Formats: sequence, C-alpha cells, structure tokens
Amino acid sequence: MVTAIAVIALLGVAVCLGCLIYLHVAPTGLSPVHDPVSQYGITDYFTFYRAAALSLGVAALMLAVGLIEALTEANAAGIVFLVILGFARLTIGWVPMDAPGAPRTATGLRHNLLATAFFASATVAAFLFTGTFAGDAVLSGIAPASAVLSWAMAIFSALILLTSLVGPLKRYFGLVERLLYVAVLAWIATVAIALIAG
Repeated sequence: MVTAIAVIALLGVAVCLGCLIYLHVAPTGLSPVHDPVSQYGITDYFTFYRAAALSLGVAALMLAVGLIEALTEANAAGIVFLVILGFARLTIGWVPMDAPGAPRTATGLRHNLLATAFFASATVAAFLFTGTFAGDAVLSGIAPASAVLSWAMAIFSALILLTSLVGPLKRYFGLVERLLYVAVLAWIATVAIALIAG
C-alpha cells in the first residue's frame, strides 16, 4: 500500500516537472530569471500551469498518506503542513495572480497567500520530517538529504522575500522562485523514492 501511494506521489512530481519544463520552452514570452512561475497561469498556456499545480498537490497529499502509513513515530505537525501544501497547490491554478502593472485585486491577494502557504508549508514540513527520518529505521538514510533540502528551501524562501522587496534585486525573483521549486520537488521525490525502496 505504501509503495503504491509513493509511486503516485513520484508520478505527481514527474508530471509537475514535465509541465514546468514545457512551459519554459514554450513561446510564452516570459523570462525564467525575471518572471514568477505563476505568470504562466495568465498566459495562453495556463492549462499546463494548472496541471503542474494539481499534480504537485496530489504528490504532497499522497506523500502525507504514505508517511502516515510508513513511519513508526507519528509526526502530526509535519502531516498538517504537507496537507496545507497539497491543498494550496490544488487550488492555486484557479486563483490567478494579478498581471504585472495591473491594479491589485482580491483574487491576486488570495493567489499570493496560497503561494506563500505553499512555500512556507513545504519548508516547515521538510524541517519537521528531517528529525523524524533520522530516528526511523527505514528512512534514516535520507535524513541528511532532507536536512540539506530543508535549508535550501529556507534560504530560497528568504531570498524570494528579499527579491520581492528590494528594487535592484527584483529582476532575479523568477530565478530564485524556480530554485525553490527545484528544492521542493527534490524533497518530495527523495522521500517518495525512499518509501518505494523501503
């Protein structure tokens, strides 16, 4: 059962990654260095953005279920943050960001809150589970990788805040956000693979 759930989580990561790669090679006119990932959601290619968000949401929720089944030591707080991550991703594709330069809207604000919930919950969940993994007979081997990816998420999250607030650094917002995506996807994939192998 755990293996099947982990396979679904890993497939979710793969679909998300595939959609994001396609969006980056498609003629969207967006810059991966400057523009946020969410901006793909207000282009003609929004379907792929939605698919990426949905598949990552499914991956996070499946991982939560898999960890509940696999871990010998409960980590309720970590599960809660994984569930928040999952639901934030499942809904964000239908709550688009405001177009650059356009007036701020309530929908755009909700989008920003969902994006913040995604990055924050992923980071907190990774930190919480790192300690749990270290004491688990099956998953102890991934504790060091989980720790590295947790700190990567924390650093990139801080840099996202910095690049969104400091004028000269705003041109690098897109790059930092993509690095955070890579860290989140890598963490989920690492845990899912460990569950499959275990």
